[in-house]
Amino acid sequence: MTHAASGSAVAVLREALTSYARTGASDLREFIALLGALPEGVSQLDEGVKIGARMAQLLTAAMVNDPLFGGTGAAVDPGELLTPPPGFRARISVISFVGLPDDQQRQTFVNQLQLALFAWIKRNPARDRPLGGLFVMDEAQTLAPSGAMTACTQSTLALASQARKYGLGLVFATQAPKGLHNRIPGNAATQFFGLLTSMTQIDAAQEMARAKGSLLSDVGRLTTGQFYAAVAGGEFVKMQAPICLSHHPKSPLSNEEVIDRAIRGVTGPRRS
Repeated sequence: MTHAASGSAVAVLREALTSYARTGASDLREFIALLGALPEGVSQLDEGVKIGARMAQLLTAAMVNDPLFGGTGAAVDPGELLTPPPGFRARISVISFVGLPDDQQRQTFVNQLQLALFAWIKRNPARDRPLGGLFVMDEAQTLAPSGAMTACTQSTLALASQARKYGLGLVFATQAPKGLHNRIPGNAATQFFGLLTSMTQIDAAQEMARAKGSLLSDVGRLTTGQFYAAVAGGEFVKMQAPICLSHHPKSPLSNEEVIDRAIRGVTGPRRS
């Protein structure tokens, strides 16, 4: 596709989306139907109707190939994920990737989740919420790695740089601190190191600690709940963290158990 053709497609898409948004609707299939048969006056381009029809076909193909894109199921609702149910002080929502077999699908889902989360926190400022939020991303180096860009890199960096001013805390958990995009630790006010067993990762942690004038002498021998922590501008200090009060079984659920609970809508034991 030439630059001119690409610009025309973006223009028609913007015109169609603006027209559809003014109706107050938000269904992807309805929007694709509108794009495929643009009403008169929606686009200023002479070939707007043809361009819209081609894009509608491409979007339809994307929906067929990727069930996460406009597929069936409950829409991502950050309000539900963050709001405590009646009778509880807080809510812990755990999202499993069991049903997403490859990294591309996981990254695409995380991107959609983060875009929805970012929009939600901007519409619902911290002063209007009974409880702050904390978004924890495990194995973060696979979602926003150093070097290569993924489908969710940009939304991750947007949250890393702006989420705190909207009352959302972020935790990026990784066993490969150097594998994270460099703007993530650069925006992190607090850093923690727990037990590390790989000499490569121990060396990486020691290098990061030396930059703060610290030495992690026993980071390879830490026990449960022990961490080295550093706030912005400060050195690393050793601390003992209390155990979380949320329910922790002795072993993680199997893939089959996760899928079964998802189908039945079972959330598992909770504590306030």
